[in-house]
This record gives sequence, structure tokens and C-alpha cells, in this order.
Amino acid sequence: MARRVALLLLVASAAAVAGVYDQPWSTVEPGDRSEVRKEFPAAITQIDGQSVRDTRRPEAIAPGKHSITIRFQTGRMNQSESEATRVVEMNLEPCTRYRVVAQRQAGTKWEPHVYPEPISECARKFEKPAS
Repeated sequence: MARRVALLLLVASAAAVAGVYDQPWSTVEPGDRSEVRKEFPAAITQIDGQSVRDTRRPEAIAPGKHSITIRFQTGRMNQSESEATRVVEMNLEPCTRYRVVAQRQAGTKWEPHVYPEPISECARKFEKPAS
């Protein structure tokens, strides 16, 4: 009986995780550092007001409009909360990964910069056959 319950729980949890990937998805994650462009990885702290579990690798989300909270702190200067955090309204396309970086300006000033790229696994899975 205990094995049966454990098996049912395992199947139910696998189905819940697979549910996100049963239809096209998007991701928003930190981009890579570029000294040339003065860009640094930024933490993705919230999506639609909900805290993410891992700020470096947030979970897949449904395409559409979302509020993304981004945080970037520099160890060189003290920053206020308003200087360290930005909320970006994004319209996420299906099967697209968005890499977000903090582009440094002068002092503690920075602006978020977003680089979209296709998620090939998603695109292959949901690609419509040619008619």
C-alpha cells in the first residue's frame, strides 16, 4: 500500500512539472557578463509579484505579458533600493528565452538590457508542419 501511494505521488508530481512544458513556454534569466559593453548579470527576483525560487535560473513561464523584477547591486558603492531594483514590463513570445543584463552607466546608475533568443527544444516540439 505504501509503495502504491508513493508511486501515485511521484506520478502526480511529474505531471505537475511536465504541465508547463505541455505547451510553448518562455524563460527570463540573467545574461552573461560583458566588460566591453559594461553589462553584468542581474538577478531575476520576481515574476508578476511572486518571488522566484532561484534568481539565477527562474522556472519556465507561459508566454504573454509579465512584470519582471530585476535586481543589480554593485559592491563598489552603496545603493538605495530604488537604485538596485527595476520592474520591467515584458510581452514574452512563445519558445523564447530572454537574457537580462544590467548595463552600467555612471556611478550606481544602470539600465536593464534584454537579449531574446529562440528555445530550439520548444520550437521543435511545437513547430507547425508546413501545409
